[in-house]
Amino acid sequence: MSLSLSYPNNEARTSITKAAYTLLLDYCGSILPNEACGVLAREKERHSIDIILPIRNIHPHPSESFYFDPEEWTAACFSMEKNRQQLVGFFHSHPNTAAIPSNRDGEGFHFHSGFQYWIISLTDPSAPVVQPYRHQDGVFMPAQLVFA
Repeated sequence: MSLSLSYPNNEARTSITKAAYTLLLDYCGSILPNEACGVLAREKERHSIDIILPIRNIHPHPSESFYFDPEEWTAACFSMEKNRQQLVGFFHSHPNTAAIPSNRDGEGFHFHSGFQYWIISLTDPSAPVVQPYRHQDGVFMPAQLVFA
């Protein structure tokens, strides 16, 4: 499978609160040298991501790939439902590579097009790079990140 990226002229925008952004970076940095992963959510009445739900990576080779712990993934889903929160998307880190989807990322993404997919590159942990994507028709499309 060949991974394709599309860079549209009118880049989609996505927003996150500064508090959630800080939590996201802190969490991803704390998991090094392994890949961090989790869920991006928001209060149902809000338009910006304001909730980061880390999920334990149980992949046999966690420095190279990620796999959600099924129990924590289920708990996150129940928590979002109970607290009237909306799932916006998913995140994971690349400890040693750029914030560009790998072929493995494309093969592992089985959700419908409405969800966002964020990659956090930690090749330089003191200067992380966060790139949100939208996945549409088998293509990762970069989105512009703005702070709420």
